[in-house]
Amino acid sequence: MNAEVRLIDAWREPAARAFFFNVWPMYVHELSGFDTDFYRLDEGGRWQPDIAADWVSTETPAANLRASRDAGDPAQPFQRTHVITRAGRPVGFACIGLQPFKFMADDVDQTFGELFLIHAARGDGTAARAVELVLRAHPGRWSMLVIHDNARALRFWRKTLPLAGARAIEERENSGDVVLRFTTASAP
Repeated sequence: MNAEVRLIDAWREPAARAFFFNVWPMYVHELSGFDTDFYRLDEGGRWQPDIAADWVSTETPAANLRASRDAGDPAQPFQRTHVITRAGRPVGFACIGLQPFKFMADDVDQTFGELFLIHAARGDGTAARAVELVLRAHPGRWSMLVIHDNARALRFWRKTLPLAGARAIEERENSGDVVLRFTTASAP
């Protein structure tokens, strides 16, 4: 891959936020092909639960936090979406949660919630470079869940995490899914 990969903060940039909203249904549709019942289509053809806005808000909803935080907290938002660009064009996104995000382990600093690239941006190193950028930007203790029958994703994470600077990588099973835990350090 020769094209430059960058991350754009969707909670700050309207164009990145619009891209995210447009491709989110594609991502959820892809997930629906695996043995998970978290998302379902409503009668109007919209995916439920509709959580996309939570990932790009400038303030994480209180219902998604373990402990209440003021809107003026400089660490807001605790749910963050980085739109991934390649050669200046948006091609995907990475969603992460930071403490005190409710939907993550108590003993980690952040969780990798979602990663998606359009088909044209897959297989050329774009995703691996994006993961490296995310991990450098957010050093510390991480966890993430991989749906048990998403073998392609599990292969990707097993290969990519060590190359992206993750250390002390552990795999655990949780109700058939795979939980990956690891640590990262900031860039030198």
